[in-house]
Amino acid sequence: MRLETRFAGIIALCFVFGVVAAGCISYRLEARQAQDEIKQKADMVLETALAVRAFTSEEVTQALASLPDPDRFHAAQVPSFAAQSAMHRLADKLPGYKYRESSLNPTNVNDRATDWEVGLLRQFQGDPSRQELIGEVGEGAARQYYVARPIRMSSSACLQCHSVPAAAPKAMLARYGSSNGFGWQMGDVVGLQLVQVATAPAEQKALNSVVVTIGSITSVFVLSAAVMLLLLRRHVTHPLAALTQVALASSLERGPGGTTLPVAPGEFSDLQKAILRLKSSVDQALRLMDRRAPVTAAPSDKKD
Repeated sequence: MRLETRFAGIIALCFVFGVVAAGCISYRLEARQAQDEIKQKADMVLETALAVRAFTSEEVTQALASLPDPDRFHAAQVPSFAAQSAMHRLADKLPGYKYRESSLNPTNVNDRATDWEVGLLRQFQGDPSRQELIGEVGEGAARQYYVARPIRMSSSACLQCHSVPAAAPKAMLARYGSSNGFGWQMGDVVGLQLVQVATAPAEQKALNSVVVTIGSITSVFVLSAAVMLLLLRRHVTHPLAALTQVALASSLERGPGGTTLPVAPGEFSDLQKAILRLKSSVDQALRLMDRRAPVTAAPSDKKD
């Protein structure tokens, strides 16, 4: 096997190992970065919803209460309704991010928690110190990353609509009925904020980034390997092949004459001198052997 072929095989083997290791590490880093980006945007959505809820509770509700008809009910004065409506509008700017508020006992039955959301609510109720839950739900292309935060009853103003039906606005009872959304108490976890994000786009983005990275590394490697093999052929294998060929031809000749060895660069110069010394020593040894060899007389053709 030629020297160039051996070097090319060793380099290719090392490259494959390096690319596999770099691909795995790069994909993990890209996936983690994509997940962190999702988390940051989910936190932004949740904080925006909290700001809308606070503004609605502190400003909108008071402004509507000062109107001539205080018994009139406006859906916009409900923090949950206002937050979800605002986030639905924001969804056009953040596609793939789904915001929802749910409760075990909501005023609007459309906000009733699903079986999976009930499990999240139970975790918040069981641990008052827990402020957030994150994780993934679903499988395959339907897998989603979620961030959930509890909604705790922290304002006594909310009891006007959620304590007992008799204290709630009549317009609200006419719209939603008196069976749901009552009996809430201060400090209770009455609902949760939930942001769900599909993980498939983030994973695809991470994969595309890894492909670009590996493609760039491969291109650089192929170019570098081609240059290195070209230099190897020019400065190593070609001089070595020429030196070997002429040395082989010289070894078949006797005497001081013969083919002149080429001038070899670098370390090959020492090899060239060694070959010359070896050839000179062998020629001298052969001449000495020729001088010391006894002369054998030829047999006679005469017969007695």
